[in-house]
Amino acid sequence: MDTREASRYPERGGFMAIQRVLIGCPVREKSSILRAFLISLKSLLHKDFLIDYVFVDDNEKETSRQLLSAFKRDGSSVTVLPAVKGKTETSEITDIRDETRLVRVAGYRNRIIRYALQHDYDGLFLVDSDLILHPQLLEYLRASGKKAVSELFWIKNRLGTLSRPNAWLMEKRALDSDSRNAAMYKKEAERRKQKFSNCLKTSGIYQAGGLGACTYLDREALTGGLRFTPAPNPDTHDKDIFFCLQSSSPDLTLYVDTAYPAYHIHLDKDLEGALDYIRKSRSTQLTFKEPIINSFRYKLETPAMV
Repeated sequence: MDTREASRYPERGGFMAIQRVLIGCPVREKSSILRAFLISLKSLLHKDFLIDYVFVDDNEKETSRQLLSAFKRDGSSVTVLPAVKGKTETSEITDIRDETRLVRVAGYRNRIIRYALQHDYDGLFLVDSDLILHPQLLEYLRASGKKAVSELFWIKNRLGTLSRPNAWLMEKRALDSDSRNAAMYKKEAERRKQKFSNCLKTSGIYQAGGLGACTYLDREALTGGLRFTPAPNPDTHDKDIFFCLQSSSPDLTLYVDTAYPAYHIHLDKDLEGALDYIRKSRSTQLTFKEPIINSFRYKLETPAMV
């Protein structure tokens, strides 16, 4: 049993034991962005539950490694796991280099999921090291009562503009009988993808087929086979979903909440916006009001034969 728990509660079987939540993150980040992320992470509130941290240190720069190793928080344990170092990525082919990175990060995230299970945590909050979070976000996601729920953020592209969300439909490609049906399916899929993206601009909770980072998983979700796996129909123009969180159980539904989006830092120039986000979040109180669940049917039917 956790010694912090023992200091507050009798042995399990007496009073109700306090729950333990693990915050996990693979880290390979510039020191300027990592510093802002760690400040945000240390500010997360946790009423009525304990939090610990686990990082996978995949940093290339010594300054980032030092920042990570120096991270501490009273009342929490902090574990830094070493990354599995492979060959240096020197390929000039961007697609191959990007895919290698995605495979590595997916492996780290699954490693964190295994760590949470092995150490008997009641919940896991998976985040990325380029996000700024509202201090009450973890409490808010737990209050939703969802077994697996992400908080929305918009992933910026290399030009630094808003591009796509961290939740996807994950529709499976139908077997194409001919080029005409294939074109029909592609057109319908794009229409539904755009509709889903537009829905995420409205406050609510939406069903999703796959989730990225900034995701809370309760104990049932952790033991239910959730893993980061290859997308069934990866879009070569949308590399962030090549590996995403998917459920192997039909009884476990994935959700994305859009009420209080996290802030994504893509480049150093986004740090000013991060400071504004932190200032505003300190004066904004998050209150969970049971919303109407916006059910979005994300499984496409095979186009009719014509």
